[in-house]
Parts: sequence; structure tokens; C-alpha cells
Amino acid sequence: MVGIAGGIYGIGGGSIVAPFFVAIVGLPVYAVAGAALMGTFVTSIAGVVFFHILSGFYPEMSVSPDWLLGLLFGAGGVLGMYLGARTQRFVPARGIKGILCACVLFVAFRYVWGFFG
Repeated sequence: MVGIAGGIYGIGGGSIVAPFFVAIVGLPVYAVAGAALMGTFVTSIAGVVFFHILSGFYPEMSVSPDWLLGLLFGAGGVLGMYLGARTQRFVPARGIKGILCACVLFVAFRYVWGFFG
């Protein structure tokens, strides 16, 4: 189910599974965060490789990855994973849940605003 929903919306499965494990199963955020980030990283690498191979079959279409942008996002992601893993034990779980809640509500508000605006 997670794979289907993630594929439909174009998001990583970790963004669906991680909140489920925290809210429903009751796992601590620090235990779920690393696995979700690694899953997203592996999925991203697989997507880049797939589209790079696909670009050889369709040279008239723009399906090749933007390598510079990808490397910049990748470097930011690796730095964020490292710093997040090093510092999350110093932030209480309630604070992390609050930050995640604020991020989700912000994105939801932007979608609603964009629909009506």
C-alpha cells in the first residue's frame, strides 16, 4: 500500500511509513528517522540510474537527470542526514514531532492556498 501511494504522489515511502511507525506503532523518532532517510536515499539513487539509462533510448526527450542540481541536493541531503543523526538525541521526541507536524501543516496549507488562490 505504501509503495502504491508513494508512486501515485511521487514521494518516498519513508514519508508515509515513518509517521505511521511513530504515531501508531509507538517507535521512537530517532529509531525511525535513519531507516526512512536511508530508504529515501536508495530509492533516489535507483531513480537517477533508471532515468539516466532511459535517456539513451529517448534522446529527443528531456529525461536525463540534471547532474549539477542532483549533486547539490545530494550534498545537502547527506549533510542534513549526518547533522540530524548527530543532533537528534539532544532534541526531545516531542520537539521533533512538533517540527514534523509544522512542516506537514505548512505543506498542506500551501496546497490548499494554491488550489483556492
